[in-house]
Amino acid sequence: MSTKKAIFSTCVLTSLIFGLSACALQDSYYKNNDLNRTAHKVMLNDIWLLEGIRGETITLTSDTERPRLEIQLANMRIVGTDGCNSYFASIHFVDEEKIQFGPIASTRRYCAEMAISDSFNLQMNQIKMYQVENLKLRLFNESGDEVLQFQKAD
Repeated sequence: MSTKKAIFSTCVLTSLIFGLSACALQDSYYKNNDLNRTAHKVMLNDIWLLEGIRGETITLTSDTERPRLEIQLANMRIVGTDGCNSYFASIHFVDEEKIQFGPIASTRRYCAEMAISDSFNLQMNQIKMYQVENLKLRLFNESGDEVLQFQKAD
C-alpha cells in the first residue's frame, strides 16, 4: 500500500512541476512578446524624413522642403510638413505592423512647387501598415504596396 502511495505522490508531484514549468514558460513568452512590441513602438516613435514616394526617390528643388513625419505615440498623433504645408492627425490604432491615422488636417499655403506635397498627401491618406528596419520607415497601403519611405532624422 505504501508503494502505491509513493508512486501516486511521485506522479502528482511530477505533474505539478511540469504544469508550473509550462506556466512559467508561457508567462516568459508573453513578457518577451510585450518587450518586443514596446521596442518596436519605441523605434516607430521618432522624426522621419521622406526619401521616396511609390518607389521613386524624391528630388528636391530650391523651392521645396523635405517632407517630414513625426510620430508621437505618447499623444497618439502625427505632425509634420508635406514640403509646403504643416499637417497633423490623430493615430487611431497602432500595433507592431498596422497603423491607422484619423483625418489629416493641414495648413493651406501656396507654394510654387506642389508636386511632391500633393503626391505625399495622397499617399498619407492611404496608409494602413508600416515596417521599421535599419533606420528606415516604410509605409504601405491596404494592398501591401509600399507608398512612402522615410529615413530616421536623428
